[in-house]
Amino acid sequence: MLSAQPSAAKVPAPTILIVDDDPDIALVLKDLLEHSGYQVQVAVTGADALGKAKTESLSAVLLDLMLPDMDGLSVLTLLKGLDPALPVIMLTAFVEVAKKHASLTEGAFGYLTKPYDGEELKALIKRAVGVKHLSLEAASAKQALTASEDRFREVVQTAPDAIVLADGEGRILSWNSAAERLFGYRSEEVQEQSLTMIMPERYRDRHVRAVERVRTTGDVRLKGTVVTMHGLHKDGQEFPIEMSLSSWISSGTRVHCGIVRDITARKEAEARLLQQQIEQQALLDLIPAMVWYKDSHNRILRANRRAAESIGKTVADIEGRSTDEFYPEDAERYHQDDLEVIVSGRPKLGIIEPHRAGGQTHWVQTDKVPYLDPAGKVIGVLVFAQDITNQKRHEAAFRENQDLVRIVMEAAGNSMAIVDRDGTIVSANARLAELFGYAPGDLTGYSLQQLIPGFSSVETFELSSSLCASTDGASFPPNLECVGQHKNGAAVPVTITSTMLMTANGAHGVLAIHPRGGPG
Repeated sequence: MLSAQPSAAKVPAPTILIVDDDPDIALVLKDLLEHSGYQVQVAVTGADALGKAKTESLSAVLLDLMLPDMDGLSVLTLLKGLDPALPVIMLTAFVEVAKKHASLTEGAFGYLTKPYDGEELKALIKRAVGVKHLSLEAASAKQALTASEDRFREVVQTAPDAIVLADGEGRILSWNSAAERLFGYRSEEVQEQSLTMIMPERYRDRHVRAVERVRTTGDVRLKGTVVTMHGLHKDGQEFPIEMSLSSWISSGTRVHCGIVRDITARKEAEARLLQQQIEQQALLDLIPAMVWYKDSHNRILRANRRAAESIGKTVADIEGRSTDEFYPEDAERYHQDDLEVIVSGRPKLGIIEPHRAGGQTHWVQTDKVPYLDPAGKVIGVLVFAQDITNQKRHEAAFRENQDLVRIVMEAAGNSMAIVDRDGTIVSANARLAELFGYAPGDLTGYSLQQLIPGFSSVETFELSSSLCASTDGASFPPNLECVGQHKNGAAVPVTITSTMLMTANGAHGVLAIHPRGGPG
């Protein structure tokens, strides 16, 4: 009598941990992955992520480089300490190219740049889950090789990445179809051959020494790590690869497993991205204003050299960091303006305010406009700031000069006016206003010919010509006798004596206007 066979237990969906302090980004990623059939956990801090990694069975982690309590690279190191085989995919901004390379050498499975491409994300997660699955199987290699050899072989053969198995002497035991396509050799061509046949010459001595160290000491230093190097095709061409390594003992024999991926396209994309950054930075640095991009968390995403130098830093020093670090007294006030632009989606222009940096206070005029992602969503603010300290000083000096001229004119014993080259009265003292029956200040803006209709067109031309002349000794017209008009209509015979005054706005005439018969 046959016993009833137990039904196969349903395998739970792989669990993905998202570590990002931006709730909007985390929600988008969570929805995308859950629709793809994954279970999703979310952590907003590094500490929260480590806690979940200790209690949850994770298949992969999406980890933002910028977290509120610690940087992503530190979290990466701690996660790999908990589970060396756990695939960790770094989430980066485009200003962090240098960090990408650091993260990959420290054990990251890969990276994604913001804004994320959904299909790229799903493909990368699929590979990461597959690698995690393979690493779990490798941890129990003896059982896998004895009880499930056919299934294991099928998984290996259908894997999208090249999988290479080698013995403790560094001889190839087998590899899958993807490895055949990657290196150009059929599986039977590489059986019992040294791994050095698929390595450029410069790597071979180091590889031989490593094999000997593992054989004699069992020290597998690269186990659970991701190595970036070059592979060698059958035709002699080199190409960049990324390889994750594992190792186990099967039936008393050490087995090494390398999962190899061709990263030529990624390297080319990185090179293009880096070139774009260089070109963009060069353009930013040509702008004669301070320019920077900031996100909604007050972090500087991109800046030009003028902006960095304004606080005594380099561009590399400030990108990716909060403005709170550089001007803590004013950062919150600046951030409130930023949030107003981000929330409203409308620019805020012509902000004039003091800016303190390096122990000095400067005046800047700032324009802030919304910074949009490719979908048109406001994700930050683009800031243009111009140092107007000298302009403010000139304005203050001009006002001071105006005040001084006004004081001198009021103290003068004559009726006096200052006119521009068009004959418009710029300033007049109280004596002149009284002479013609006006209140002090009323004459500003009047045409000289409105006040003195008898001031002939010829005389006007002579005065204007004198004002337009150079200052190298040009003569002025002689005293001009004219008849002015009192506010009440009465005639006011006057004599006009002129001299020239050079100002920031060009030549002006200083006129002393005497009532006929003597000074007024």
